[in-house]
Amino acid sequence: MNPTQKQPTTSAALADLTPADTLRCAARYLEIRGWTQGTYYASTEDNPYPPACVSGAIGMAAHGHRLSIPHHCTTRGGARDYTRAIDALAAYLDFHQPQPRATEDDDPTCPLAWNDRPGQTAEQIISTLRDAADEWDWTHATEDDIETYAEHEYSQERLPTRAGFLVWRATR
Repeated sequence: MNPTQKQPTTSAALADLTPADTLRCAARYLEIRGWTQGTYYASTEDNPYPPACVSGAIGMAAHGHRLSIPHHCTTRGGARDYTRAIDALAAYLDFHQPQPRATEDDDPTCPLAWNDRPGQTAEQIISTLRDAADEWDWTHATEDDIETYAEHEYSQERLPTRAGFLVWRATR
């Protein structure tokens, strides 16, 4: 593309984010900026990157900036990345951390309700985001990826494993 032509608005590095990528970015955001409960972002007017709840962190990872309500967005790419990451986290929570419904309207797999549970810690949130990302990578791996990884392991005289695949994929 010539420099005189209109350049794409999404950088190549961000063009093909998977839900796993967004979840890992959200986990890193929480490690660096901090975690909160009961609100999307800690109330700091002068900080463009405040501590966030899980939804706020996923919103920051998907949109690249603070939105007052992360799931209400006008940019297509950010809204898509946010929704896919929230859905992946909800599916992970439903399978790996099932909780009984407290009321008829309660959804224990809702990431917002899960974030705000009493006794929840930042470490648990961050760890679960990374575990959900790994689960997404594992369940959405292509046959070619798995075969390539297995061939690599056999050439090194090792047996392929799920953990090994996730490490291998992360280094590619």
